[in-house]
Amino acid sequence: MSQAEITEPLPDVDGDHPPRYTRALIGHERAQSDFLDALQGNRLPHAWLLSGPEGIGKASFAYMVARALLSSESPQAIQSLSPVSDTPETRLIENSVHPDLYVLNRRYNVKTEKFRGDISVEDTREMKRAFGLSASRGGWRIAIIDSIDEMNKSGVNALLKLIEEPPEKCLFLIVCHNPGRVLDTIRSRCRQLAFGALNEGELQQIISGRLDTVDENEAAAAAFLAEGSAGRALMLAEMGGFDLYRDMVGVLEGLPQLDIEALHGLAGRFGARSEPGSFRLFCYLFSGWLHRVVRAASTGQEFQPVFQGEAELVHRLVSGDLPLESALSLWEKVQHQVRQVEGLNLDKKQAIMEWFASLADITQTKSA
Repeated sequence: MSQAEITEPLPDVDGDHPPRYTRALIGHERAQSDFLDALQGNRLPHAWLLSGPEGIGKASFAYMVARALLSSESPQAIQSLSPVSDTPETRLIENSVHPDLYVLNRRYNVKTEKFRGDISVEDTREMKRAFGLSASRGGWRIAIIDSIDEMNKSGVNALLKLIEEPPEKCLFLIVCHNPGRVLDTIRSRCRQLAFGALNEGELQQIISGRLDTVDENEAAAAAFLAEGSAGRALMLAEMGGFDLYRDMVGVLEGLPQLDIEALHGLAGRFGARSEPGSFRLFCYLFSGWLHRVVRAASTGQEFQPVFQGEAELVHRLVSGDLPLESALSLWEKVQHQVRQVEGLNLDKKQAIMEWFASLADITQTKSA
């Protein structure tokens, strides 16, 4: 099914805050400066690899670039990418109907009512066919690939052929979360633009700008727990991550013993009727907490608590000889099983119960 055949409303692969709606980019001043220097100096490469951790604003930056180029008759005169003006081009892009912008991402399967697991070679070939046509407005044609990490091998090879022999006045903005895994042949044909994690102040600014119902304490907690990711910060703030984290810590406080009734109540929130994304949010909070505990135990780095009493729990866990290898193995297991549980529609409650039981066993072994 082509993009033109897909009609709204359909779920958005980017959730409730798609990057195409971002009109002001917070942070990443160096990336903006480097791109504008290349543009104004008439040295604009046809392909850019936008690399950095997931959720920090790389796709938002790509849309900023697309708006600027598609709205300007003289690209070399562009002085800034942000904030974005409310122009006809902006509205076309926000509604995913601009004829000269092609966005390559995971497609929604209306039969299974799920997003595909990857970006297929057929999707990449469709983009190539679209770029074989002349620009509808006589200017730039732009492709945003979000992300190359989700492309299958055949799709990546098809993309390589396209950027090896690019059509005239075409720009490829390739979002990449793990640049070390990208083919050398792709990297060598792209200008790399590195994006770093956002600081907590920038994340709180993003939260307050998008979600005016979130109080200051919740915004601060979300910014801290998001570890530099704007996408995660918004998800945490909007989906009650503050309360969920508190409830999770409340169950963990009894380690090495667990309040089974409380654990059943916590894990039972993630049944078939739970809010989309809530299970992934919980997994992020649990694995992040576990990772910070392991880091504190292995390096002696002070654990930064979110709630009063949390520091005492962690001190009790790391003050002795916490089995670091076992704790790290559990963290890796959680990371691996998240997509497996979601993709195969496995029992989410059972998975959480097993993770907590494993952690109790580890801490029981330590205290024995």
